[in-house]
Amino acid sequence: MTDGDAEQAREPDPDDGAGAEPAPPLAHGLAGDVAVDVARQLAEPVRALRDRLGLVVDHLERHVATSTGPTPYPWRSLQVLRQDLAAAYLEATALARRLDELDRALAADPASWFDVSAAVELGLHLAGHHLAAGVEVLIDLGNTPPARGVPGTLALVVAQLVAVSARSAHELPGSSVSVRVTPEPGWALVTIADNGSGSTRASGLGELARDVIAAWGGMVDAASVPGAGCAFELRLPTQAG
Repeated sequence: MTDGDAEQAREPDPDDGAGAEPAPPLAHGLAGDVAVDVARQLAEPVRALRDRLGLVVDHLERHVATSTGPTPYPWRSLQVLRQDLAAAYLEATALARRLDELDRALAADPASWFDVSAAVELGLHLAGHHLAAGVEVLIDLGNTPPARGVPGTLALVVAQLVAVSARSAHELPGSSVSVRVTPEPGWALVTIADNGSGSTRASGLGELARDVIAAWGGMVDAASVPGAGCAFELRLPTQAG
């Protein structure tokens, strides 16, 4: 290897993902928190699906046990069985989608240029169970140039911040949560805010998000005012046009 070759080996192209820093330990903490949250939300639907399938198996076993030969399954019972299986399939599909979304967010990808709105949308899906009835949700995911970072990790950050804003909004009737992605010169701006009761966790989560996103050259502002809600602004550097 020549000196020139050695020099090139020490300077990987930042656009090809090589030589990217590993995810900071804080990102792993975010991943664990979101994974636990999603697992808790999936536990009851999984148990309900198990019970539904158990009833289907029980019906079939009783039919086999009471049949003395190749007896056709009663048409009306067959229709009920078909409906039960179709409902179970839809439930399993929804659960699998949630797990797939979590798997995408947990992917240990190197930093690269990515679609900010798509990552924010994934974060919204992960935190969707917090945005229940009673809270108005305003979403505006605009187009920005690709930003530098790890999309799955940004989704985890967004999920945590949305969850805090949703809790703040729930505690003050009539409140709303807004999530927006807008372009700024050289930046993609992600804004998550509510006009609820506020949260003592906002400052700590803001620091956590700042430590994660600073590794990509980004910036984070976080604030919470009792009775006025929480506000988070995430700025990620974008690719030059």
